[in-house]
Amino acid sequence: MELQLKNIGMIKEANVKIDGLTVIAGENSTGKSTIGKLLFSLIKSTSRYNEDLEESKEDKILHLVQQNYFALRKEIDFSVDKKYQQLFSSYSFSRDIRKYGEDAINERINFIKDTSLSNIEKNLLEMKKILLKDSDIEEAQKSGFKKALISEFNGRISTKNNLNELTSIKINEGKNKILDIELLNDKIEKFNFIDELSFSDATFIESPIVLQLSEIIKNSKTYFEESDPDNRMQRMMRPNIPLHIKDLDNKLKIATYEDNLFDIEDLFGVDSNIENILSNLSSIMDGRFEYVGKEKDFKYISQDGNHFNSLNTATGIKAFGIIQMLIKSEIINQNSLLILDEPEVHLHPKWQLKYAELIVELVNNNVSVLVTSHSPYMIEALQRYSGLSKINSDFYLAEDSYIKKINNSNSETLSEIFEKLSEPFDIFEEMESERFQNG
Repeated sequence: MELQLKNIGMIKEANVKIDGLTVIAGENSTGKSTIGKLLFSLIKSTSRYNEDLEESKEDKILHLVQQNYFALRKEIDFSVDKKYQQLFSSYSFSRDIRKYGEDAINERINFIKDTSLSNIEKNLLEMKKILLKDSDIEEAQKSGFKKALISEFNGRISTKNNLNELTSIKINEGKNKILDIELLNDKIEKFNFIDELSFSDATFIESPIVLQLSEIIKNSKTYFEESDPDNRMQRMMRPNIPLHIKDLDNKLKIATYEDNLFDIEDLFGVDSNIENILSNLSSIMDGRFEYVGKEKDFKYISQDGNHFNSLNTATGIKAFGIIQMLIKSEIINQNSLLILDEPEVHLHPKWQLKYAELIVELVNNNVSVLVTSHSPYMIEALQRYSGLSKINSDFYLAEDSYIKKINNSNSETLSEIFEKLSEPFDIFEEMESERFQNG
């Protein structure tokens, strides 16, 4: 599929193909991460619209429940007619609707049938209508997208330099339009979700440090979490956290290490060698990672059986451990997009090459991977390994507000990318030249 963007944050224009391995290279603050976060947001918001539909219904019904209760409080003396308070209090009524559905509303309708509370009955009938109404899928997807923008971009993705220009997000598959969104000053002007996306899920990995912050992440919330009227005050006191961090933490916690955990052909295709990847990961790490629920921590277990908590484990090992756990928990597969944001940050150059080889092997097993990077080691390794494996690979350079594709046929190098990212070495050469001249 192809993602086409105009006027998104730092990006004036970008056309990025997502098929096999996609690499976006560039310096900091050039919009590389924006691509990954936007794709993650689109996939998550469109794939979980059923949950948003139910949450939207619940919010509308809760509003009517509260409206009824406040209206009754003006008409009825609860000390005399305690049954009214028992039935119509916001807590008990919303609890009964979640538990009994339409029957809970019918009970209240029958209770006031012979009274003059016509406005209350009108609201009760409206609740039934909302509860039984066929859902507006596009509206739910739009709502999910709005939440994603708040979660991942603090609600602001329009170009900062010119807020009066339309922000455009399009996804095409061949000649077919899949999605068409336009925003003006961060407000949605057009939302047209034409067909389902190629991916049913996305996983965004920003930093392996997530493993040692698990309890902090658990006690935070995202804008995607379902409303809980019973614990609303408690939720208000919890800090917000980007969805991609919470999403990754939840996925890692379901990792397990039982043999024959998944059907390899279903998840990766007929010719998969994913078991070899897991074996190689164990060799690189000289062990494995897993989540220990009783200790509320991720543990590194070495080949000789020693256990180490995440805080006392090298960050590089954690980086490989995350991939290991995601494979074992069936999160990484051919229907999911894996997004790696500057994975080289915590890796020695030698391990950058190992990690690049791992990425290419995942793509070779039908996993689509998007990598953003500013490391010449990582980018060249990805180019060389992808060339040897003959996988689908596309390389882009983020520069001067544009993300443009670089020709990367086997007979050519990615000279434009390397030239841009090797500028610090030119400075070193100038320093050395000055030292020689002055010496």
